[in-house]
Amino acid sequence: MKTKITLLGLLCTLGLALNAQTQRLAVIGLDNKVPELANQNLTELVRIQISKHQSYEVVDRYEVQEVLSNESIEANNCFSKSCLLIAGEKLRVAKVASGSVDKLGESLYIRIRLLDVKSGSLEKEVVKEFLYIPEKISVMIGLAINELMGAANDKGLENSLTSRDSYESAVNNPHYNVLVLSGPRMGYTFITGEAAGIMRKSRSAGGYDAYPALFQFGYQFEKQYLNEGKFQALFEFIPMVSGLDQGLFIPSFTFLNGLRNNSNGLEFAIGPSINFITQSRQFKDDAGNWNRVRDVDNTGNFDEVNRMDSRGEIAIKSYVVIAAGFSLKSGKMNIPINAFVIPAKETLRFGFSFGFNARG
Repeated sequence: MKTKITLLGLLCTLGLALNAQTQRLAVIGLDNKVPELANQNLTELVRIQISKHQSYEVVDRYEVQEVLSNESIEANNCFSKSCLLIAGEKLRVAKVASGSVDKLGESLYIRIRLLDVKSGSLEKEVVKEFLYIPEKISVMIGLAINELMGAANDKGLENSLTSRDSYESAVNNPHYNVLVLSGPRMGYTFITGEAAGIMRKSRSAGGYDAYPALFQFGYQFEKQYLNEGKFQALFEFIPMVSGLDQGLFIPSFTFLNGLRNNSNGLEFAIGPSINFITQSRQFKDDAGNWNRVRDVDNTGNFDEVNRMDSRGEIAIKSYVVIAAGFSLKSGKMNIPINAFVIPAKETLRFGFSFGFNARG
């Protein structure tokens, strides 16, 4: 007997649960008082967000429009409790939902009400205050509906749209466009230290017969892989040729990873650079002179090293580039200006470059 009673109780509980899940709900209308959202169908947005929870059978907009039109009820003006209950009875639903969107000061308020048609009572009401970001209205309504349905919200997302002290991100600061600075680059690089002395030597002595300040020309390709509010993270690839002004052809390829401020163009980047140079095996004798290994029969106990030499063979050498800069803006034209430094054991190089483009 006890087993039958227990089974009957479980069946009743299951039946009530199934009945609750299949209750019909109608969203009558959302009173929109925000001018920037005048062209948005916020009522349909509420309807969609409630449907996502699958807690009710949500009546579609066409049925709501047809039934209420036949009853001479204007859904766009049906916001009072009495009107909503009448609309719910005509639609033969268990629940009706309505609400409003208002701008008060620098805040956007969303109010959602859920009424029980049979009892005529207000079952639940949610009022949420958000930062005034009309572009994020769909996210805000989703957060309000989650609370109405008893579902948990993403605290980070909710905080970014409700707290003025939250960190800036693409969610609460959608107005900043990505600043793109791909384009030609030109400038000068200055060479110091031992390498500067080699540059000045004659070619017969292994130098380049050049002044240690080389003109550079190239192109910057960049890819933004993260954009949050005012800042973006980007990857830059810069192929360049140096020394054309002094009859030299020195190619290089630089790969940078950095951060840039979208509003003022300030940026910082660091990464490797691959350079093509000519060098030869040399050793330093007791007199302090450098000699090519190929020019002597026996180098003795002297240490041999690879050293810059215009008479040598082409080789690849890598460095680290540290760069910083900013961008000027004139109308649609961007003018990026950058300074860089390339530290190394035998020399220190530094320089500047600038370019232009007409992008975002």
